[in-house]
Amino acid sequence: MPRLDARSGAAALALAAALALTAALGASCAGTPPAERAATTCPPRCPPPAPQQTSPPAAPPGPVVSGAPGEAPVFDPERLTLVLGDPRLAAVQKLVEQEAYASAAAAMAQALAAPLAPADAATFRYQLARLRALAGDPVGAAREYDAAAAAGGPLADHARFAAADLLARAGQPDAALERARAVASDVAIADELDRIVAGALADKGDIEGAAARWRVYLARSWPASTWVPEALRFARALLRHPGEDHAEEAIRIARRVLDEAPGGAGAGEAKEIQDQALSTLPFARRKSFLDPGPADLLARARALLASRQDKEALAVTDALVALPEAQAPSAFACDAFAARGEALGRLRRRAEAADVLGTAIERCGPAAPAGAAASAAPAAAAASAAAPAGSAAPPATATSAVAGAGAPAPRRPETLYNAGRASLRADRHAEAAARFALLEKEYPDHRLADDARYLGARSLLSLGDQAQFVQLLTAMPDDYPSGDMVADGLFELALFEMERDGWAGAVRPLERALARFPHERAYHAAGRLPYYLGRAHIETGSPDKGKALLEQVIRDYPLSFYMALAHARLAELDPSAAQRALSAAMDRDASAPYTELRSPAFAHPAFARAVELARQGEARLARRELDLLGVGSRTAPREVMWASAFLLARAGALPQSYSILRTAMAAPAEGRVELAGEWLDHYPVGRWRGAWELAYPRPFGGLVAAETKRSGIPEALAYAIMREESAFDPKVASPAQAFGLMQLIVPTAKRMAKPLGLPWSAEALRRPEINVALGCRYLSVLRGQFSDNPLLAIPAYNAGGGAPKRWIAERPSQSFDLWVERIPYEETRLYTKRVMTSLAVYELLYAGAQPGEALRTPLPASPAARSAVANAAP
Repeated sequence: MPRLDARSGAAALALAAALALTAALGASCAGTPPAERAATTCPPRCPPPAPQQTSPPAAPPGPVVSGAPGEAPVFDPERLTLVLGDPRLAAVQKLVEQEAYASAAAAMAQALAAPLAPADAATFRYQLARLRALAGDPVGAAREYDAAAAAGGPLADHARFAAADLLARAGQPDAALERARAVASDVAIADELDRIVAGALADKGDIEGAAARWRVYLARSWPASTWVPEALRFARALLRHPGEDHAEEAIRIARRVLDEAPGGAGAGEAKEIQDQALSTLPFARRKSFLDPGPADLLARARALLASRQDKEALAVTDALVALPEAQAPSAFACDAFAARGEALGRLRRRAEAADVLGTAIERCGPAAPAGAAASAAPAAAAASAAAPAGSAAPPATATSAVAGAGAPAPRRPETLYNAGRASLRADRHAEAAARFALLEKEYPDHRLADDARYLGARSLLSLGDQAQFVQLLTAMPDDYPSGDMVADGLFELALFEMERDGWAGAVRPLERALARFPHERAYHAAGRLPYYLGRAHIETGSPDKGKALLEQVIRDYPLSFYMALAHARLAELDPSAAQRALSAAMDRDASAPYTELRSPAFAHPAFARAVELARQGEARLARRELDLLGVGSRTAPREVMWASAFLLARAGALPQSYSILRTAMAAPAEGRVELAGEWLDHYPVGRWRGAWELAYPRPFGGLVAAETKRSGIPEALAYAIMREESAFDPKVASPAQAFGLMQLIVPTAKRMAKPLGLPWSAEALRRPEINVALGCRYLSVLRGQFSDNPLLAIPAYNAGGGAPKRWIAERPSQSFDLWVERIPYEETRLYTKRVMTSLAVYELLYAGAQPGEALRTPLPASPAARSAVANAAP
């Protein structure tokens, strides 16, 4: 088990703002004066304050400690120090925080003039090179990188690479090529050499040599921010050397940018390149680009959908579905109409999407052989019977009559499923049920068959066919013994009973689900089965059995959404029992034995380079080295995953650190390491606290504290929203044009900014001080609209303030737990559970042991609405 004690967590979260490009975290307990170290703010075994230094210390040892003979080395986060954290560089760090890079470089050069150990001199030299580059002196920076490379050490090849890159940009291609050739092939950045060499060769006039390297570079997988500008640079270089082959390649590159760059990044320049290149081609060669074939059109539509350019994708499918090849059943026709249906659905043209996907089913060809699906025939019959008497057959049911020999299109099952979902979104429940039933009938062994059963049953319930709904979900565990939707199906059956106060009827499906899935971990389901089974026992006259289950949820699902509900409900029945259960669970985890992060991978050269890069503040490059060890694919050993999260956090890369742990709440893909069991099963005390602090950090501490106080909202709520909205990335923008830490859209920001006298543009919203101020004010406004249950501000933040008001009006007497389960928007329902989970963590982790809002959730969704209904009753 990794070493994850309180001290290592505090060290990992003390994010000194590396080069002032990322915000520092709030102060950790390590820097808190002794008199202020209350138990509510300081984790167990809080380290003592550092003694006053009377003289500059020697360079500390690295964080990797060699093991005894036969033992793997240990990673100790407490021993990880940033270069700019060295007391001898205090003046440099202050200038860096002010972004005064030229002055910082001068101060760094002065520090280098003092007597230094060789290792310190090499480390300081590398940092000086970075500062000169940031100060706009590429040639001077390259000279310092050369000196750092000559000194050797783990970053020698990185220094050579940086020098090559700077010299290439400075118009010195020969010098750049010389440094590039000296970079070893086993470092993570070696695959970026193609970019540098290509640019240098192009500057020397060797377009063929440059093109060969650019092609290799662009064949790899890169983020859009990396490959798009390089692709455009390549295309421009080709046009500077006229020729028909070059023009055609430039067109293909430009079209890749147009079709594949997320959100249309670089589209303007790509369009110019395409038009310029087309104008140089004779008509015979230009015609193939102006009149693409069916396969090219389909590929373009798919690429546009993948890059979230939905309007452009829809425009391409206009031509696609009009082709003669799309008029008769075939795999091509199936995919063409499916692509159009997907584009329409994303654009919220739901009825049109359902219609087009109905056509897609027809174009997918004949149904699978009847004998392949006899076991699911009852479900199909039930769904067909659900159609209103006298109505026309839904489009999906007619596909079995499509004539013609041959097998169905390969994507027919997925098309049936997507068509059913489109019908659901369009509130065409009879059609949805028929489409899902057809999928079950034709493909009972398909991975989507149990999903179809679940959604088809819900469609039938919407049509009022309760008997078929109950029958289909009751049979689901037997019909799909390996189905991953069985727990959801049984829970849906129990929820149906609970909503109409049929608690006795909910017991059996909950017991079956719990027996089959004894410990669900996904954030939206962790603890829900024992929680609702406990409720059911309480409601049916077995309070002791019910309270025991609620205590189990508190014990086994720390700070999950359902743990918060269980604590609130148990506290209502027996406050002392709730407190005892929480205290006992925390005491249990506080006494866990101390374990270290130990792995042979810590001796790998890539990890040594990652450590040194993190110390320099080079978080992006550190992550590249860590990916060589399997961090990006989540196949690295658990210890390496944890150490990587600590490294990146210490380097100032909080979003990247957090991303390693964010998916820990989801079920791991096959072959990937699971981190959830390493910390989510334990409360944030003792050795576990560091892991929770790492996963639930508090960046921009002073800013958030000030703005939450000004807006009158809990600090924990602001962090919970920020964590789920942006993962603490102040520059992020969503496809819906929401910006910054708290993901505000411009119209909302404008309303919030006016009373505060703040700017509200998209650019302003990328500034933390603006975004946090406006986001906190918006939360305050929403909480004011739901004064009897401020937690309703959470779904309101996602769906708008009017949505929870409508749902309360529709279900005024419903308990909060069932109300959340029936939030009509899936995105908002899951968002509410995520944010409440984060809220519970932030409250308990940083606000002390007393239960906060999450653990004191009101039992009714709206106490005022429930009271009004009760008072109005005769």
